[in-house]
Amino acid sequence: MSEGKLVVPAGPAGPWHQLTENEKAWIEMIRVISGGRDPRITLSRVEALTKLLDAGWGGGEES
Repeated sequence: MSEGKLVVPAGPAGPWHQLTENEKAWIEMIRVISGGRDPRITLSRVEALTKLLDAGWGGGEES
């Protein structure tokens, strides 16, 4: 990731019922790991989560 600039990709806009089951599961997972808090998105948090997710896929590549 580039240093100093956080670019958050736009997700689908719309009500909860228009999200896929997978998108809902990701949101629930974030709620669980954040202990129910609503933490700000920061560059360091995005980098840390990206690093953890990439580690599970050998650099981010899905099999």
